[in-house]
Amino acid sequence: MVSRVQGNGNGKGGAKLLDYPGLVSTSGDLNTVVDLAGRYLYCSAASEDMFGWGPDNLIGRCEDDLVHPDDVPTLRAGRSARALLKPVTSSYRFRCKDSSYRWVEATSRRVTIGAGDVVVNTVRDITQRQKHTAALELRATTDPLTGVANRTVLMDRLHQGLRRLGRSQGILAVLYLDLDHFKVINDSLGHRIGDDVLLKIAERLMHHLRPADTLARLGGDEFVLVAEGVTDEAAAITLANRIIEDGRKPFYLDGEEFSCTMSIGVACTADGQRNGVELLSEADLALYRAKDKGRDRVAVFDEELRTTAVERMVTERMLRRALDEDRIVVEYQPMVDIRSGYPLGAEALVRIREPDDGLRLPASFLGVAEETGLLIPIDEVVLADAVKQAGAWRARLGANFGGVAVNVTARHLADIDFRQAIVDHLKANSVPPSDLQVEVTEQVLMEASNSAMTGLRSLRALGVKIGLDDFGTGYSSLAYLREFPLDFVKIDKSFIDGLVTDQRDRAVVSAIIVVAHALDLTVVAEGVELASQREVLIDLGCDRAQGFLYAASGAPERVDSLVLPQADIHLPHPGIHRPQPDLRLPQADIHLPQPSVRMEL
Repeated sequence: MVSRVQGNGNGKGGAKLLDYPGLVSTSGDLNTVVDLAGRYLYCSAASEDMFGWGPDNLIGRCEDDLVHPDDVPTLRAGRSARALLKPVTSSYRFRCKDSSYRWVEATSRRVTIGAGDVVVNTVRDITQRQKHTAALELRATTDPLTGVANRTVLMDRLHQGLRRLGRSQGILAVLYLDLDHFKVINDSLGHRIGDDVLLKIAERLMHHLRPADTLARLGGDEFVLVAEGVTDEAAAITLANRIIEDGRKPFYLDGEEFSCTMSIGVACTADGQRNGVELLSEADLALYRAKDKGRDRVAVFDEELRTTAVERMVTERMLRRALDEDRIVVEYQPMVDIRSGYPLGAEALVRIREPDDGLRLPASFLGVAEETGLLIPIDEVVLADAVKQAGAWRARLGANFGGVAVNVTARHLADIDFRQAIVDHLKANSVPPSDLQVEVTEQVLMEASNSAMTGLRSLRALGVKIGLDDFGTGYSSLAYLREFPLDFVKIDKSFIDGLVTDQRDRAVVSAIIVVAHALDLTVVAEGVELASQREVLIDLGCDRAQGFLYAASGAPERVDSLVLPQADIHLPHPGIHRPQPDLRLPQADIHLPQPSVRMEL
């Protein structure tokens, strides 16, 4: 300890020499002594290294004048608390000689010396610590890419906004935004451009915020805007439409022009007792409605969607019970050689057995299963059953049966564990990879990530056959047939229905068959129900068919009953193979438009 602490007597305020034995530390920290008004009586030499101010610059001045204006109340409150004669620690920003500020932490205590009291301070620089703390706080509360709020802050602001509803006019609106087909940008131009697009969109969204509003990014291309004090639902819809119009305006990145459409779901409430999580979920449901109706539009949550949400919850519970109670059923529908009618394989189709022994068809639950993640365990059951059944058929029928097809999603393809599960099931059941056919839809291909496409290619390299299911129901791009690793294509039932009576459907089917065969792909017609449809398909050169004309889906024994009576028929190996087709077209000339490439989000 230093036994003598001095003011320098430089004439400021009539300062004189003062003795403060044992009060000031000899550590490398800055040591100061101030009177109860905050005027410096003593300052150690460390002040010059720390702030650029030498002791002579500080003695006689008031410390309040050198602290950031926002932090002066903190400093004064600390001085008042020192009357308790206990050490007090406070943090504030101190102004340096170059006018910059540094964060300091001061530990102070009030000491009585003779007839007067002084405050003794030990001050240390914590600027780097504060920067680190601020960085951690920023990371915990903001989206690292765009700088807008994250989910944690969003939910806090949403709950606060709901509590304020009873004390302010208007309603609270939640706008759930999603960029249309954003994945195309990431996959085609890379994540750097994708990130730049997100930054641009976040910047545009910020222009629509009022002081009380909150914008957050939940991840990927999803943003949420919480607007307080909105007049009514119509005003919220107007705001959403302005955002969509703004998003359509072109912008440039690296010399390329982009325009970005959005889908927005809106949920509003005037009830301060509402739950923020439920309100966000309602906006999310409205967003899905906007997407289902064609994207690039606004949809509002209403009672119809509320009913849908309840039904979704009931379906989810049903699925979980079905999984727990082993009520997932796999039926099989044969795929036949269209000329001979001989079964060349079967498609595995999932059903759920109801407690009353009825069967629930997938159209009533697949959407919910995919949204909730329950499709993964369901498909694991289907895959295991399908490969096991393929092994049983191969053991009994040998080359007379060509294997089983299963449907998979983009999530499955991107999952390394799912791909490995396929390999394990094939080995466990002694099934060659060529006896397994994996079917994906156009939507799956459009949404597939790079890892999903890697998974698809790795399965094909293994020998698994890859098919494009429901062709014609999505974007129907012939580029899919050329660019993706495919072995066969299945024409959707909607085209087969009009094949006999609608010349346009016949022309489309004919064109698909011609292009597919030119790319060495086998063609399967789905939903064939009439003999007249079969005859037209044979004339057009189709290879295989599937539908009620041949057999409905059912237990494996139904396929056995179709195959066994014909087991002595001599046919080529029933793998993905086709005879030379008759490629006659129903019209003399069919002109397909020259494809063009246009980048749209």
